[in-house]
Amino acid sequence: MHDERLELLLAISRRTLGIESFELTGKPTADVHLVSAEDIGRALESAYDAGLIVGYRMGRAECEQTA
Repeated sequence: MHDERLELLLAISRRTLGIESFELTGKPTADVHLVSAEDIGRALESAYDAGLIVGYRMGRAECEQTA
């Protein structure tokens, strides 16, 4: 789980949900997190916005290569 996309999602998770790792420990108290619907909405919005930014940058890079 060392992909750039997962690192971005983990950063969003840390900031909005207070989740420090996606790795399971086998301990329910460490692996299960209670989060509010509002926080989940914020996390999803952040991930969506990040996807828009990455897509925009990739699209611009492709346009510059063909020009």
